[in-house]
Amino acid sequence: MLQTLRLQAPKGRQLHSYLIARPSSFTASALSASPPLASIWSRGLKTTVEAGQPDPRGEAFYTQLNDDQLNKGLRHETSLSAAGKPFDVEYLRESMARRPHRATYDHLSPTHSHLLNIALYDVLPRSAQAGAIPDFQKAASKELVNPFALPVTKSATGTAADHERILPAGHHLVYYPLQRPISLLEPDGTDPAQSPGPPFVRRMWAGGSLHFLKPHQLALNGQRTVCVEGLDTKNMVMRGEAGREKIFVDVVRRYGTADTNSSAPLSPDQVLELEDGVWKDPALEERRTLVFLRAKNDNASHGGHAAIEAEAKARPKTQEERVIKANRAPQYSFSFTPTSTLLFQFSALSYNAHAIHLDVDYCRNVEGYRDLLVHGPLTLVLMLSALRGQLHEVVRAGASSSSLSTGHLPIPYRYIRKLDYRNLAPLYANEELKVCVHRNAQDPSRDGQRRGFSRWDVWVENSRGSICARGTAITCPDTREPTPRNAERPASDDDQWEDEWYYEE
Repeated sequence: MLQTLRLQAPKGRQLHSYLIARPSSFTASALSASPPLASIWSRGLKTTVEAGQPDPRGEAFYTQLNDDQLNKGLRHETSLSAAGKPFDVEYLRESMARRPHRATYDHLSPTHSHLLNIALYDVLPRSAQAGAIPDFQKAASKELVNPFALPVTKSATGTAADHERILPAGHHLVYYPLQRPISLLEPDGTDPAQSPGPPFVRRMWAGGSLHFLKPHQLALNGQRTVCVEGLDTKNMVMRGEAGREKIFVDVVRRYGTADTNSSAPLSPDQVLELEDGVWKDPALEERRTLVFLRAKNDNASHGGHAAIEAEAKARPKTQEERVIKANRAPQYSFSFTPTSTLLFQFSALSYNAHAIHLDVDYCRNVEGYRDLLVHGPLTLVLMLSALRGQLHEVVRAGASSSSLSTGHLPIPYRYIRKLDYRNLAPLYANEELKVCVHRNAQDPSRDGQRRGFSRWDVWVENSRGSICARGTAITCPDTREPTPRNAERPASDDDQWEDEWYYEE
């Protein structure tokens, strides 16, 4: 059997994948042809062998090592890959299931949220903005020194309104950054802890969900909070024909407060208890579906973008090439053209080093894209911003209960409770996009209607008017209202919503 192992190359060399034969006789010729040196790590022991030369440790050294022993010393866990045969998905699932939960702590200072508001200031209409940034023209007329300075969130009474203190929907994406040094990132700048490993070296953000369970707990008051992350390997699936497989991995992240009443440091047991409590009872629950793909065809890659495009033309029509149109007009929308500057600012705020958002040459010559890609999380922020804008318009208009099916309850401020979304095709820098919202005709439930719950469709169109991302949201008038049980909509495996409100041209 052949195992594909991701190994750490000698200092100054590139990282490569190698095929290692086990438990049959092992020589360095079993490694891929390049580079001439390979570094093999196992339980802290390093062996450097010249290509084509027998390994001085001999066959016995490798036959004595079981999978767990190999994994301990390797930078990546192994994934089974028999040449010309399907991948062993079950082995991969079991391997990834052994990865422990990971906790990331952060203090909810308003600074990062404010900087995100500034980054989006030129592209969002006023109604969709989450911050308290004054209108620039009006501020300039009042001769303010800096209208974009971090605002004071407290009122004259020393307190802030609840909706001003709550972390805006989607702004958690610029907190809880990946805390790994550059040497422990993938070559493309991504997180290896979420990856199945080679040969699946490319990744995209395929979709996910947000469930705002107790958003009032995540207040921008400098409190210490934590994000606990784990892999949901039960939902891991592989799709595609041999040689073009895709692996879908669900990353579950749960957020909550980590403040304690004691100033004394917590013991390891207390830390685990705190993190376990957040995992079981979070303020915000997020699911991210990532798709991992093989590298582009080597022959095409050597020919650059033109060769990759030629290879793509020979393949069946892809999701990106399909044109999917909405059969309804949006009730609220805004359009803009994302620039490389905006993508850089979002990468910096979210501590995202993925090269597809930063390096146009990498996009064209390695990944085969025509330009920089808009981040999946940035697309999510835009959808939530459009939904916020629609809700603000509803509040400002003082909509009647009959027009929104909200019963007799007033709408002092409407909150986003849940969003399920999918990314269907890439969005590119320097190409106009349009973010749209339409109220769904289907209400969650009678109980939900009585308590003011509403359902909304939100989607993003590219410059051709084709839907590249879409989602369904549930909103409510109070953050403390529990979501009606039958308002939950399970994720669907197909590319259509239940009411089929869009079509393919």
